[in-house]
Amino acid sequence: MSQPILKSSTRLRRRLLLGLASVALAAPLALQAQTQTQAKVIRIGAPDFGVAGKPSPGGGILAIVQHKQWLEEEFARDGIKVEWNFFRGAGPAVAEALAARQLDLVSLGDLASVIHKSRGLPTRFLFPSGRDSHSYLATAPGVVIKDWADLKGRKVAVLKGTAYQRPFDKLLASAGLTEKDVKLINMDWPGSKAAVVAGQVDATFGGADLFVLRDKGVGIALSTKGRGAGYGISSGLLGTEDFIQGNPQLTQRVVRQLVRAAHWAGQEANREALIKLYADNSGSPQAVFRNDLEGENLNARYSPLVDEDFVANYQGVLDDGLKLGLLRQGFEIRNWFEPKFVQQALKELKLEQQWKARDAQGKVK
Repeated sequence: MSQPILKSSTRLRRRLLLGLASVALAAPLALQAQTQTQAKVIRIGAPDFGVAGKPSPGGGILAIVQHKQWLEEEFARDGIKVEWNFFRGAGPAVAEALAARQLDLVSLGDLASVIHKSRGLPTRFLFPSGRDSHSYLATAPGVVIKDWADLKGRKVAVLKGTAYQRPFDKLLASAGLTEKDVKLINMDWPGSKAAVVAGQVDATFGGADLFVLRDKGVGIALSTKGRGAGYGISSGLLGTEDFIQGNPQLTQRVVRQLVRAAHWAGQEANREALIKLYADNSGSPQAVFRNDLEGENLNARYSPLVDEDFVANYQGVLDDGLKLGLLRQGFEIRNWFEPKFVQQALKELKLEQQWKARDAQGKVK
């Protein structure tokens, strides 16, 4: 009498084991399917360079696609929403949102992105959005600064953790100074502008948007123009590894629109239209961007190529960051870049010959 029960029990165990095996096999497949599910929202984050309460990514490739709404047009037919997030706290605030998994793509200057990567944030570098942009020192009304050495003992506002900290520290070093020789105040850009106008600080160091303060008696005393690539600032679009791996086609379409914008921005015939777009998008006067772009080769400045020159620049940022104590540990820069998306976009847009790759010394190959 016990034999049928034993056989029934054996069959039950076999069914149970087969069921568990099926679940075990199905779990990775379900996870894979979940990973491959197309995102319904693309969350983009960037420092806020706008003025008068008008959020903006400033003057760069991302500003072009945002103003022209090319990403919204690209994804409208799929019902995918493009969500823009701008942070007054710049790089550090963007990194906080990135670490909290609140963003998919972020636009950052070189030092900020390198700092975040060195701290373990899982990002990949997708697209160079700017090369060797300039920095400026704005001085309070009545304050005379003729050389970087004149900053000794002065109250200077710099937003730490952003791309501007590196050239500022290098310029101090060129005059035999360090941050300890100035009264350095860590302040966001809107706050530092208000402080320099009011004379609460002697100077502030930042981007071309400081030109907007000229009509308030603020002087533009010094800049990084003519100092060479080691003092310029580059920037780029980063993507989280989760977003890129889960949405490779969406990532490719985003990069395609950015390459399209780079091509438009690089045309000399579009210079005035570019300046007007930047001004309209950010709320700053056209003179701000006209001064910054004066004498610039637009095609070179907005080259989207992940070439040896661009990678070497970021290696320099990493090396300087370690030397100046802005970073605690390094990482393999070259492995961070993901150039395949730009390469594919160039093919799709038939722009393979538009830009010339440069070697690590900045010479055209």
